[in-house]
Amino acid sequence: MFKKVLAALGLFALLLAPAHLLAKAPEKITIVAIPDDSAENMREFFGLIAKHIENETGIKTEYVHVENYAASVTALATGRAQLAWFGAVTTAQAYMMMRDELEVVASRDIDKEFISYFIGHKGSNVPQVNSLAELAEAAKANNWTFTFGSKSSTSSHLMPRSFFTDQSGQRPEQAFRTVAYSGSHDVVAQKVANGEFDVGALGQPPYDRASDAIKTNAPIIYETPKFTNYCFATRTDLGRETIDAVHAALMNLHTSTEGKKALEYLGSERFVDADMSEWMGYVELIESGVDIGN
Repeated sequence: MFKKVLAALGLFALLLAPAHLLAKAPEKITIVAIPDDSAENMREFFGLIAKHIENETGIKTEYVHVENYAASVTALATGRAQLAWFGAVTTAQAYMMMRDELEVVASRDIDKEFISYFIGHKGSNVPQVNSLAELAEAAKANNWTFTFGSKSSTSSHLMPRSFFTDQSGQRPEQAFRTVAYSGSHDVVAQKVANGEFDVGALGQPPYDRASDAIKTNAPIIYETPKFTNYCFATRTDLGRETIDAVHAALMNLHTSTEGKKALEYLGSERFVDADMSEWMGYVELIESGVDIGN
């Protein structure tokens, strides 16, 4: 009789357990990422991360390229992907759609103290500046043009815009002749280097891996203060056991050959523990109605 009672209580506990704790391991894990570099590069290096995760977890894993930032958020929110590489803005956007169905798994060691660069076209004689207030004055005087990356980019839009507004007291649209969005970090660097724009903003790792020719023709003119940025996020319905296995795989990414190559591409030495609480400031910022451009 006592054993029957225990069995009944056990069954009752299972019925009450959250669904994500009871989830079976998926047949496949699909990874997406915000497209902040060329599709060719992202397929190569995120493919290496997928291979590492598959080797470590025993679950078939593949990287699927998406064409824009919004598509990466939608893919995770709708379950078409189980793991996503987001910037801080897209992490916040996904959380606003998914709430407790989203979990941050890990971030790079550099993502807790990330920086952006403002770069200037060499032929426009854009000088190095000590503050973005100086850049605003020079931009007005010289009728310069400016480009961000994607509107949904943290390091190529939201944070550079925020720092510019805070330091200069004006929006970029008030200081530059035109303000555009080129889509991704690598395109920002290319367009400033070839003179399509006088000034641009992008994240540190994409600029660091740019060619010497691009760096020569689009040198850094200002480095922003530090902020929190990228992370891997997942769906909680992936199940605790699988999420923990993916987390463990990311934590030891630096121990495999393919992982080391991917980390070099990402400008990082290893992944570290992270939690959604570290990105909640961005959720509050977006929900406050902060200006993110026209």
